[in-house]
Amino acid sequence: MKKFLAIMMCAMLALGLAACGAASESSSANGEKLDAVTTPSVSTNMYTNLDQAALLEEIGKYSGVTVVSTVNADGTPNIAILTPGVADENHIVFNLAPTNATMTNLKRDKIAKIVFDKPNTAAQTKEERHQGAVVRLELEEDTAVLDELKASNEYITDSSLVCKIVEVLPVG
Repeated sequence: MKKFLAIMMCAMLALGLAACGAASESSSANGEKLDAVTTPSVSTNMYTNLDQAALLEEIGKYSGVTVVSTVNADGTPNIAILTPGVADENHIVFNLAPTNATMTNLKRDKIAKIVFDKPNTAAQTKEERHQGAVVRLELEEDTAVLDELKASNEYITDSSLVCKIVEVLPVG
């Protein structure tokens, strides 16, 4: 349990730094830009990570931990552990309190990052112990898309925040 908590704290710190722009960028072998959150897995290619379909399946089963990173108005990191829902194959949904800092930041900046981790403490290897993804999100603002999602998902309301999955990256 201590190892899991330590890993989660490191993930939250890395996400906060990445969200605030304090994390440095590097490039992969093919020239693609990487941030400090994803660089370790890309460079070592050691971790099992979820693709978008598998990620959404696990989120839909509520089988893992989701850490959300946004930036507060004063530039400090905001990190929260939340439980999103799956809206469709390209969107996730957050149902947050109106005064929640994550909601305020998402509405203002229109972006967030999440780390989804599905721990398996009984696994024999490090690669099997944690499966997940880092996900770049954008607030969905297209009213036609939102109306369609609301019509097809009873848990999406006018106060829900629907985010489009922009990119699914490996866990670092």
